[in-house]
Amino acid sequence: MKFPKLELRHLRWPAYVFAYLFTFVIFAYLSFPYDRLRQYVVSMYNAAQTGPNPDRLEIDSLSWSWHFPGILARGVRLSVGSPEPKPEVTVEASAEEARPPAPQILEASRVYVSLSPLALLTGTRAASFGAKALGGEISGWARDSAALRRLDLQLDGVNPGAVPQLAAAIGLPVSGRLSGHIVLDLPENNLMKAEGSVELAAEDLVLGDGKAKIQGMIALPELHMGAFTLKAGITAGRLKLDECVAQGKDLDLALTGGLRLRKRLEASLAELELKFNFSEKYKGQNDLTKALFGQPDSKIPGLFDTATTGILTKQEDGSYAARLYGAFNHLKPKPLLGGKHSGSSAEKAYGTSTRKRTRRRGKGTEAETDDEDLQQDPE
Repeated sequence: MKFPKLELRHLRWPAYVFAYLFTFVIFAYLSFPYDRLRQYVVSMYNAAQTGPNPDRLEIDSLSWSWHFPGILARGVRLSVGSPEPKPEVTVEASAEEARPPAPQILEASRVYVSLSPLALLTGTRAASFGAKALGGEISGWARDSAALRRLDLQLDGVNPGAVPQLAAAIGLPVSGRLSGHIVLDLPENNLMKAEGSVELAAEDLVLGDGKAKIQGMIALPELHMGAFTLKAGITAGRLKLDECVAQGKDLDLALTGGLRLRKRLEASLAELELKFNFSEKYKGQNDLTKALFGQPDSKIPGLFDTATTGILTKQEDGSYAARLYGAFNHLKPKPLLGGKHSGSSAEKAYGTSTRKRTRRRGKGTEAETDDEDLQQDPE
């Protein structure tokens, strides 16, 4: 059986149809009413927020993106409302009412989102995204289905000080350049069942500004922490720190333990142990630091030791240790009891502990050792 020869004139009408459809799609893509879409997105998001201090979204402009099919937003600002502070009972009644907490603002100069039409054929929503935000660049992709939501996030040169929630959790201003990779799987869109990993590295990390006070008590000069590394695994809604260290010219720091994730990240429960040590050069760099940390050959404690007695424990080697617990956005420090042997409390909550039991049988004894994984919530 011979097929008829295909001549160019036979392709004319299919070419006309293809050219028409292509022109129509491009024209619709470029002339779409993006400003109305911007108003709809902003109004729907803001209307869905509840509580005394609701979040608020602002977008300066919205247009088409070269990442076809996608959109490009400029001047994106997300104002995250802080929870209202609990009123404190004082001996002297204050005539002024408590001021509302200042909103925490996350800003991005450009944000693009590009959808994947092929993923829709399988009933899955998928999109890639990118942003110039927080002093650096953020990129990644997200996939959402009925059973699983997956997020793959890449950070490059982000300034951690531009994230107000992070500074609030630490209690001091922080600056530097943060890069890393975050992979997160959310079964049933539930952060309490999350699986994934976190790998972050920072350069030129600086803590404090010489004005902000630790727990509102004492102000420290800038601390140059240098390089910072964080590696963590997430299993069944528990984030366990595998490595979290910083080594700089002013401070050496180590953090162990983890978080029990909740539906809202800021409400996640922390059980952490912090240990750090100031360098001798930092403690003696000027009259202020000498007064804060005292003279090396003096038995009189410095102001720092006196002011932080209720939140820090000074170790035999001159380092300091504390237990951090509570909600992630309101960490509470507590002296780490037991010195060098107290590091097991965070490990008990997020690792495995060893328990020894001794039984008496007649005149002899028999020792049994069991390994058990603690599943209770941290105290």
